[in-house]
Amino acid sequence: MLVPSHLKLYSYLMPAQTQPIHLRDYTLEELEAFFIELREKPFRARQVFQWMWQKGVTQFSQMTNISKALIARLEQTATLDRTQVVHISQSSSNETRKLLVRMLDGKTVEAVLIPEESRVTVCLSSQVGCALDCDFCATGKMGLARNLSTGEIVDQLRHVMAVSPRPVTNIVFMGMGEPFHNYDRVMNAARTIHHELGFGIGARKITLSTSGLVPQIRRFADEDQRFKLAVSLNATLDQQRDILMPINRKWNIQTLVDACRYYVEKTRNMLTFEYVLMTGINDTTGDARRLVRIAEQVFCKVNVIPYNDIKGTYQRPSDQTIEAFLKELSTGKFPVTVRWSRGDDIDAACGQLATISDKSDTTRHPSKQNTSTV
Repeated sequence: MLVPSHLKLYSYLMPAQTQPIHLRDYTLEELEAFFIELREKPFRARQVFQWMWQKGVTQFSQMTNISKALIARLEQTATLDRTQVVHISQSSSNETRKLLVRMLDGKTVEAVLIPEESRVTVCLSSQVGCALDCDFCATGKMGLARNLSTGEIVDQLRHVMAVSPRPVTNIVFMGMGEPFHNYDRVMNAARTIHHELGFGIGARKITLSTSGLVPQIRRFADEDQRFKLAVSLNATLDQQRDILMPINRKWNIQTLVDACRYYVEKTRNMLTFEYVLMTGINDTTGDARRLVRIAEQVFCKVNVIPYNDIKGTYQRPSDQTIEAFLKELSTGKFPVTVRWSRGDDIDAACGQLATISDKSDTTRHPSKQNTSTV
């Protein structure tokens, strides 16, 4: 088996000063290559992979079907250390929780647990910040610090599952960052979450969201990924979307719709258009009629998201305006859903995730949330 160049091991004789290898960053295939380089049988990779993720161990010594000799070698060359939960916020109105997770370099991201009657969803981050600068999104205002590694992404799920009152059923890559800007690592993370030795969550229960990176949408289609796709549209005119989502200046609405049509024709899978509704911006019945014309070009459903406040210039429309928009949208030949806010009192709702170094979560809406520091 050919070992990828980035996995060429420092072998078990590696110098003591060499940085340990972060095994949580490896896919199962990469882990098998790791053990072959160590002159161990590939099935050891499956054992370690299962211990890391499905069984959630944090030390090699907890792996009871691994020999003491191999454990000693792993402790010399590798590590399971990756991330740490430093703060948990819980909504005062429901069971939504937001976790502040710190990486080894001190950078932080947020992950959200959203329990509902029929499902338990976890929203994962893929980057520290985001480079796309969407005008209505708190994460976009941070700028981009860096991509997360595969292990840093999956580790968020491990932490959230530890505080979830019920088994997790759904995963959405809709947290901090643009998942398709970190495509390979996000796909590796999704495959780890889906794998039977990982978390065993069905592929159709895992959704990746993009702001409209056309080449990656086409790549996603060509690779015939089984995970679900959501596309943030948020406007029906290029003049609107240029302001709300600067990525539109590179790939305009029609170019994006063409890529979406390519995806559904190639994969036969329905996609979701996400549409954040903002008062006086994109919430008129005229906007709704144009959205119908756009959506009817693609095998899709439309998910309407009344805007969640980030202390900026945008506002949520009135209930009357939302109802009029939805009534007009219902004339289309596609399903329509509404994502009502859950966790907005702890800045955990769609578009509200953001962190700064050494931030205390209680600085935002301190009177509305229950918080704990880990």
